[in-house]
Amino acid sequence: MYRNIYRIVLMLAISAGLVACNLNDKKISGWEVNDVYHSTIITPNSATGGKTYQGPPINTMDEANTYEMFSLRADQAKQGAKTYELLAQLTYFSQWRYYDSATQEGAPATTFKVVGREAGACGDRGCIFREVLSVQLTEAFLKDKMKKGFILTLSAKNGMKTELFVPPQYIQGYMQAVNGFN
Repeated sequence: MYRNIYRIVLMLAISAGLVACNLNDKKISGWEVNDVYHSTIITPNSATGGKTYQGPPINTMDEANTYEMFSLRADQAKQGAKTYELLAQLTYFSQWRYYDSATQEGAPATTFKVVGREAGACGDRGCIFREVLSVQLTEAFLKDKMKKGFILTLSAKNGMKTELFVPPQYIQGYMQAVNGFN
């Protein structure tokens, strides 16, 4: 009898451990539409008389130890026209990568822009480098990607590539905050 109780307790402990492991490390898949909707910050833009919609940041790290923080941003003019962009801040060690182009779902992005670059402190792992990049997106593109999300691939002069995945839940929540629809 004690052997059966021991087995049951052991099975419960293993099951609880597996469930706990399953709930860990959901950096992207854990985004819920309502979380993004409620976390999108809407501010008046005094320069244009319109509004700015800043989506919450997605934070990830890739295999090359690149810390990626990226989000969607839209500016709405006073007349109502909106422009969208994906802003990405990439932080890494070693030497400059000099990101210089992007592709959206395999097609070259024509509106790639370097917003800024800065070098930080140096230590055992090398120096810290940060590049802030922007790629303009169309509303039609974002609406088209609301069901499956999209990958934006950033390429650097040194041959490095960084892939940013924007999940569908993020796009849905963001577009709901910007346009008020699902």
